[in-house]
Amino acid sequence: MEDLNFDPAKSTSQFRRNYKLHDLAEYNGKNLLTQWGIKFADFGEDKRYQKVWEKGNDKPDLIINYKEKECLIDWKGKHKADWIANKRAIESYINWKEKFGMPVFICFAVFDNENILVEIKFASIGVHKFEEAKKRQWDKNEIVRFEKDLPDFTKVNLLKFINFLNNNSR
Repeated sequence: MEDLNFDPAKSTSQFRRNYKLHDLAEYNGKNLLTQWGIKFADFGEDKRYQKVWEKGNDKPDLIINYKEKECLIDWKGKHKADWIANKRAIESYINWKEKFGMPVFICFAVFDNENILVEIKFASIGVHKFEEAKKRQWDKNEIVRFEKDLPDFTKVNLLKFINFLNNNSR
């Protein structure tokens, strides 16, 4: 077998542990979408159990459809209200937005120490401003930080953005 000659910044267990908050965010977010009568389907594939995983073309988690208007959503689970995401992922989401001509939202679910949902905010790629952080994360990833005043993830707010962005992007 060929030696890949690199030293990963995260162990397998650290890599998979990062998904625990993501899974909580996704569970709570899908539950809300279902309550609101918004249809969705998986879009990105879960790669956490693949033996070799290349970073690169990240995909948002879901494609949602409401009254024939679509958008993509990616879930981010956090323990504090710090609206950060991997720079690499954001660059991919910008490409998906342009490729499909539809809105892409990042939903930040914040949990307390007992993993109880405290709040959910969302950022719309191309609408909400972000800047590249000066420091990398502990896992050596470059990150971006979104503006502080993101909208709450409510049905009214989500549909307002979906309708506005779909009507103005085509």
